[in-house]
Amino acid sequence: MAYSPPPMVPGLPLLGNLLQYRRDHLEVFWRGYREIGPVFSVKLGPQRAAVLVGPENNRFFFTEADKSLSLPEVYRFVVPMFGSVLNAAEDEEVRRSHLALLHSAFQGGRMNRYAEAMARETSEWIADLGDEGQFELYDSFAALGMNIAATAFMGPEIRQRMEEFKPLYQDLAKGMDFVLPPNLPLPKFRRRDRARRALSEMIRPLIARRRAEPDRYDDFLQTIVNGQYLDGAGGSGEHSETVIGLTLMTVFTAYITTAAQTSWSLIQLLQQPRYLSEVLDEQRMNLGSDDQVSIEALSRLHLLDWALKETQRMHPVMSHYARYTRESYELGGHRVPQGWFTMICPAISHRLPEVFSDPDRYDPWRFSPGRDEDRHPYSLIGFGAGLYRCPGAGFGTNEMKCVLTMLLRRFKLELVDPCPGRDFEMGVMRPTPPCMVRYSKRQDRGDSVSASGRREARTDWGLCPVATYSHGSELPVQ
Repeated sequence: MAYSPPPMVPGLPLLGNLLQYRRDHLEVFWRGYREIGPVFSVKLGPQRAAVLVGPENNRFFFTEADKSLSLPEVYRFVVPMFGSVLNAAEDEEVRRSHLALLHSAFQGGRMNRYAEAMARETSEWIADLGDEGQFELYDSFAALGMNIAATAFMGPEIRQRMEEFKPLYQDLAKGMDFVLPPNLPLPKFRRRDRARRALSEMIRPLIARRRAEPDRYDDFLQTIVNGQYLDGAGGSGEHSETVIGLTLMTVFTAYITTAAQTSWSLIQLLQQPRYLSEVLDEQRMNLGSDDQVSIEALSRLHLLDWALKETQRMHPVMSHYARYTRESYELGGHRVPQGWFTMICPAISHRLPEVFSDPDRYDPWRFSPGRDEDRHPYSLIGFGAGLYRCPGAGFGTNEMKCVLTMLLRRFKLELVDPCPGRDFEMGVMRPTPPCMVRYSKRQDRGDSVSASGRREARTDWGLCPVATYSHGSELPVQ
């Protein structure tokens, strides 16, 4: 039987869905799913893309990596930022070696030291807030996340130069564009390239010192510098550029994605005062009056962990993933031609009622033992899945737990706008700025959470989740 390509979401001549995609790609994807089904296509200028929805289609997407689906063609847009590292590397063995190296950098006792850096940086940020006031949510978490990433991944030398490092890195990050050719003579691309050169000059002497004293440190940067694959890849110049690229890329994901996911997690906790009250009770039970936050202490905060998973489900900051279709394939009664992109969309897959019960309701208990609604390995894919799942997922989760725990224990918080919108700048889905949070110091760690200002929310998939959640009493009887 000859299968036809997936039906296309209607769009403009020549441009297809490109303009709407750049404005709000989730609307394009939701329209395709609702009007066509779990396999459809979009047209982004000259490029066609198949969009797959649902756990089994997610399984195909992730298990076909380096087979019918290829990564480097999609990730060329990051080469001017980070070089040909990890997913952008042309050679499969190089990609897997980089991936293994990053995994090793997050293992062993290093995570405990990363947690110490998280707690120290968060404590300093909280102290600077004073007793009451307001802060912009994403910008504050992004600045804090960059400080944490610089300390944990690059060491004290870069942390001491943050006033110089931060604006350069922001210019680098703002030069990311998935659609436009990365070599166009645009101002943002010129700033990106200048920032990349300046950052390289800043980091290169640090790498040289690390290579000269390989036993002095045992941290992320030293792990990358000591990588056996990198030592055999070429001369010192090539080695340094790869180390710089892998380090800057890791800072990028920690800075951009973690800040956005932490923002949505706090927003939903503040929108759900009953569940937040239980989270605070869990903190008091497991942490007492101790302000020290360790990996072991964070591991006991199950309610907070489930809340982070629920926000990852409802507001995945990586709203879609893409691969290049290296070989045509048949799926869902359609044939996707070679040369198309293939995409999946967590923001839709996470809202399927056949996978997650009552999917538009905030219900962290769905991840508790006995329910385990994420039991399908490809149902919750906010961190990706399969071989190329984010190697820093554990780091990001611990950072979110640390920041939210210390912040909630110190302050009573309130959203100025109880229902913020979404924004796609910087390549992730974040709350529309300014998203202001009002805070005041807790007089007593036993302060209750006020439900004042709680509003009835929309019940569609959109920006403001429903105002009720499912309590643990709905757990199945064991």
